[in-house]
Amino acid sequence: MNRIEIKENKITMGQYLLYTLKGYIKNWWWAYALPLVLCIALSVVNINFLFVAIILLFLVFMMILFFVVIYYGIVPESRYSTLKKDIELNNEGITLHLKKPVIELNADEKNTIESVEKKEEKPTVKYDLETVVIEWDRIKCVKGSDECMLLTFHQPKYSFLAIPYDAFDDETHLRDSLSLIRSCIGGNLISKKLKWKRHKRAHIVEY
Repeated sequence: MNRIEIKENKITMGQYLLYTLKGYIKNWWWAYALPLVLCIALSVVNINFLFVAIILLFLVFMMILFFVVIYYGIVPESRYSTLKKDIELNNEGITLHLKKPVIELNADEKNTIESVEKKEEKPTVKYDLETVVIEWDRIKCVKGSDECMLLTFHQPKYSFLAIPYDAFDDETHLRDSLSLIRSCIGGNLISKKLKWKRHKRAHIVEY
């Protein structure tokens, strides 16, 4: 059985929401552009349509995008990218060893104002381990961004597993991982070009 390990990695929630928003806008940009163009065109006849366009752009559309980001940002799959994790790729699927942070206070620190005010006393952070297996048939396609490889899921929509390029030891490690993924989901589902960025140097990895 082919088996590839990827060292501990994560992305921030801000990065996750940004990638989610980009995926949503890529699919639905026309639904936002069409009423704007229509209102701007009608403003030639009636200037009030210009104010409608402004309201749509800065109020209605912003509220919709806000709720989209919140809705897709709280799906359980989001933690696959935002929690610290070790990753194992094999023929059966993707195994994630998630590390969920748990903050513990010492007995004398609980419910005391003094312990909160003392900056030198910090709560102990421990991790609960959870293992999650993602089968290959859940993966819709593999895309690349400037900083991460994104394995998108069929469901929930706009959800994905982000693996930062820094999690790979080198370019060979990345290529070997792509070869295994390709053999499991098919090469036509992998982006032809993934941007490999490491130590502030970037170039294109063609696959």
